[in-house]
Amino acid sequence: MSTAPQTLPPKLGKYEVRREVGRGGMGVVYEGYDSVINRRVALKTLISDLFSGPQADEYLARLRREAQAAGRLNHPHIVAIYDFGEEIVPGADGAEVRTAFIAMEFIDGRELKSYFDANERFPMAGVTRIMGELLDALEYSHGKGVVHRDIKPANIILLADGSVKVADFGIARIESSTLTQAGTVLGSPSYMSPEQFMGQTVDGRSDLYSAAVVLYQLLTGEVPFTGSLSNVMHRVLNEEASPPSVLNVQVPRTFDALLHRALAKRPDERYQSAAELKQAIFTANSSAAAGTRLDIDLNQGRTTLVNAPGTASPHPARSRALRLGLPLAAVCLAGVGAAAYFWLVPHSAGTTSVASRSTVSAGAAATGLATNPGANSAVLPADAVRPQTGTAVVSAVGLADPEDPRRANETAAVERLVWGDARRQLIAKAVALYVDPSSINANYAVLRNKLLARSDEYISTVLEQLPPQLSKYGLMIGTMRATVKIRDVQKALNQISRDDRIEFIRNNGDPRIAVSIRTQSAQNGAEAAMQRSQVAENLLKERIRSFGFVIMDDQLAKPAADFLVDGEVRFKRLSATLAASGLTIEKVVLTSWTVRAVDAKTGEEIYHNTTIPEKKSWATEEIALQDVGRLIGAELSKKLFLQYFDFGAEKVRLRFTGLPAAASSSVLPEINATLRVLNAGPIKQDGADVVIDTDLSGGGSVSIADLVQESLLGSLNRKLGKKCFTVAGASDAEVHVLFDEACTSAATLNRLETLPPEALMDSPALRIEDVVKDPNLLHRVKT
Repeated sequence: MSTAPQTLPPKLGKYEVRREVGRGGMGVVYEGYDSVINRRVALKTLISDLFSGPQADEYLARLRREAQAAGRLNHPHIVAIYDFGEEIVPGADGAEVRTAFIAMEFIDGRELKSYFDANERFPMAGVTRIMGELLDALEYSHGKGVVHRDIKPANIILLADGSVKVADFGIARIESSTLTQAGTVLGSPSYMSPEQFMGQTVDGRSDLYSAAVVLYQLLTGEVPFTGSLSNVMHRVLNEEASPPSVLNVQVPRTFDALLHRALAKRPDERYQSAAELKQAIFTANSSAAAGTRLDIDLNQGRTTLVNAPGTASPHPARSRALRLGLPLAAVCLAGVGAAAYFWLVPHSAGTTSVASRSTVSAGAAATGLATNPGANSAVLPADAVRPQTGTAVVSAVGLADPEDPRRANETAAVERLVWGDARRQLIAKAVALYVDPSSINANYAVLRNKLLARSDEYISTVLEQLPPQLSKYGLMIGTMRATVKIRDVQKALNQISRDDRIEFIRNNGDPRIAVSIRTQSAQNGAEAAMQRSQVAENLLKERIRSFGFVIMDDQLAKPAADFLVDGEVRFKRLSATLAASGLTIEKVVLTSWTVRAVDAKTGEEIYHNTTIPEKKSWATEEIALQDVGRLIGAELSKKLFLQYFDFGAEKVRLRFTGLPAAASSSVLPEINATLRVLNAGPIKQDGADVVIDTDLSGGGSVSIADLVQESLLGSLNRKLGKKCFTVAGASDAEVHVLFDEACTSAATLNRLETLPPEALMDSPALRIEDVVKDPNLLHRVKT
């Protein structure tokens, strides 16, 4: 097999090669010079290895097609193509190799992607200008019969004057060409339209969908759907993007309706031309500036599964079968992956990563989601379930009202609402690790808007989704299990506390803290050895115990300390003789100190202070050490530790005696819907008993038996209308629950299936209204 040249070729065609601009797996980009007309050009080449295999003709045809397509375009916001050619150049081993190239306009600019990577934002005027010029370019190219098919920030270049150039029509489809056939999937996953994922024939409306994703990212800093390739594909086809004003409160709400339509699953429900979308953007911005409401019918942007042209919407009973084709689509996508990433981006600008901001772990991406046709549930292999540091496996129940008038008779849309609610509940359970449920309810509006609405940022891996079912109480219900980044949730809570001045009621906890204070004194220029000070440590421990925390005298004791407090203090003894009396006065002063607090689990330094307290001197070193202990204690607050303390969850086995087997399947969703239950299941039969393993949050000073009775069994009893479940006994790892025989009547057990989950009925009114849309059911739940 021949190899690509290792040195710069002197010329490519008539162009002098000056330097290499970028290199990737498919070729090299050079800066070239056309001496005939005194013009710099960019020379995009295809490496020679691709000419030697069975796909050589296909790659060469695609390269030539780019030149043909883009060469037809002459627009101020499109990178111009000048020439196409082939050249024989010397290889590294001296042998001649075949190279094809395209000569195009050399652009001095910066990719929009690099702005996003650097978290740089644009004012609204900049957003509308960028989108206006991008859509002008697309309106022109579509009029020439050219569909770009890969609109993304890496292909949008901003020049020094702020104007836009659209690059890389390398996978464009010329409508009159026969080289690209329907069924070929090309593009960049986060920006691809539903019809691209389905391998269907695309037209200019696919570019408009991708442009809408760019607009969404300009407004929020995020793309609508993130994750691995399979996860993005599933979500693009089945889920609805969060309104941009939820992610960025400064975004005018007029853009919510606009993007709802622009990101519609069906091309017929989107804007039909680039000019129409551009006008909508300008109108939305003008309406927001004028303080008026832009009236866009949300039904024009309702979301359904994509069908091939000429076919009807799938029957609800068939919608799941259609989604089972997704793994096959993923295989097709993998097969053409090389073609999808055919063109280069210079290394300095970076490349688009399929797994960027992944919501599915690397292990999951490697193994893929296994779809069970019988259950229609996606489950990851067991070896992909191990949570990483700062994460926890969480199960949650999602609910949606099929009578929601916006989603009536749209099975797929209702299921998206179920999974959206489940994701928010996953994060609510993570919050309940740190915050008392009563405090969650009291501050639900803030938490919903600033934390729960951004659930995708905190979900690392979706491990399992059980197929949604219509319950006897009228709501669709589905269970999701996922790995959640609980430490990130905790940090977000801390930020909300600071920004909104909310004093959340924290769960009772008992962080274990180890203390070490070392001191060193110097006199007459001589320094003594550094040694631990029991005096200072004891006073610091007294302060920490006042928080209700546990002091670990030995940092290596088991269980290990949660936090390590480390102090290093240096003194100097000074003496002076009073001239009048001849008396010698001695005093001790601080010359330096360092106080640190470290999270023992993560190694994160949560506190660090080297500022010496001012005007501190003492008559003796012992008095100084006592005061130092108090001073360090004053630096460390209870709130500091609670902001970082990983409360974790207690693993508790619930053993139910007397519970009918038929009722256990109804009890498990109730348990998983409870905020205090981080994870539960599956159901196991142990003789006559039913056993369910759980992870419970909110322990600490509350006994496990009391926690189970108050947070779990209490809600079950309220639902049944009588005290059916009681704690009969408890050990460190198991709580024995007795089910009263008097509750085994059909009328009582029927309440488990016919009444909504008690966790929903105990929820704030705002959550209930988010889920329940049917007025009759809403009245039942609220009362």
